[in-house]
Amino acid sequence: MSALGSVVRSGVRGRRVQTLVIALAALIAVAASVLGGSLLVVSAAPFDDAFARQRGAHLSVRFDAGRVEAGRLAASGRADGVSGAAGPFRTATVVPRSDGPGSGWPMTLVGRGDPGRAVDEVELVDGRWPARPGEIALAAGSPIPPVLGASIAFPDLPGGPALTVVGVARSVTDTADAWVVPSQMPALTAPGDDGEGDGGGGYQMLYRFTEATTAAQVASGVASVTAGLPRGAVLGRQSWLTVRESVARDTSVYVPFLVAFGALGLVMSVLVVGNVVASAVGTATRRIGVLKAVGFTPAQVVRAYMGQALVPAAAGTALGVLTGHLLAVPILAEAGEAYGTSSLGVAPWVDGVVVAGVLGLVAVTAWASAWRAGRLRTVDALAVGRAAPAGRG
Repeated sequence: MSALGSVVRSGVRGRRVQTLVIALAALIAVAASVLGGSLLVVSAAPFDDAFARQRGAHLSVRFDAGRVEAGRLAASGRADGVSGAAGPFRTATVVPRSDGPGSGWPMTLVGRGDPGRAVDEVELVDGRWPARPGEIALAAGSPIPPVLGASIAFPDLPGGPALTVVGVARSVTDTADAWVVPSQMPALTAPGDDGEGDGGGGYQMLYRFTEATTAAQVASGVASVTAGLPRGAVLGRQSWLTVRESVARDTSVYVPFLVAFGALGLVMSVLVVGNVVASAVGTATRRIGVLKAVGFTPAQVVRAYMGQALVPAAAGTALGVLTGHLLAVPILAEAGEAYGTSSLGVAPWVDGVVVAGVLGLVAVTAWASAWRAGRLRTVDALAVGRAAPAGRG
């Protein structure tokens, strides 16, 4: 083994306190940076990221089932400018009754056999998707607390059906308050309901357009998919831009705090690592003088002390990544709830940037400190290292 490697190993083993301090500093810095960097990333555009990931609907339209047939609505998914469509799904606006809060408020139910993939992929937050009649999945923002196993009754409907909550889900564009299997919908629609009564029977269509970044483009899409339909066939519609504005308004209070916390974590990481490594190398001035006395060149001295700093820093970095993820998961989950979007996670590239940044900072700081000491004359380096400290150590 080379003499340089022996110096690095002996320095790491012999200076255990400094080695431990560098490892802990790297651990804390990486953990704080992973958490802070993740908060900065998710604070940038949480709704847009969730919308792209779940292929949210640019337009959600509810039609009167008594005025337009399902086949005609399905054909609207091939209109000009439409890049994807889902539906038609049967819908009903009903008034639930439950033991908890939220009872008595109208809610929109949609019959979907699965969470979907191409348009408006509904993400399960808890539980599972309804698989049979008598089951319901509540939206995460439903006025009724989404408690698995809870029973929700609809006494105003014939037979007073009751459904069991089996899942909690989230649609990024709030396309429904709850979902059931399609075969459940007849029991949730009042007989003879034309779509304007209390039962709210109708159809829902979800569309994605090739261009939908402005209100004018969405309006053009509305005209395209509703062309030729009977008057009064459209009961309501919702643009993704409206939902986006609402989310931005609701989260405007949280974003500055998350950005400030993330930036503070990154700045503190730089300060802690820089000071710890510089101090650790600075206290080894006498040892640097000894190495020069036995024939080490300034460049070899610099490499030796960079190695002694990087070995514990690498170990601390690995533990810091793990710790950062453990800290980030619950905090990002809370951020996701605050934003009203899908569950957020640590982006892989954040880990890569943080690891490279912290190890690079350690290397540069160790290089600068060792380079300054290495330029001293051997006698001066030995004299500085043997100088009595001023005051208590």
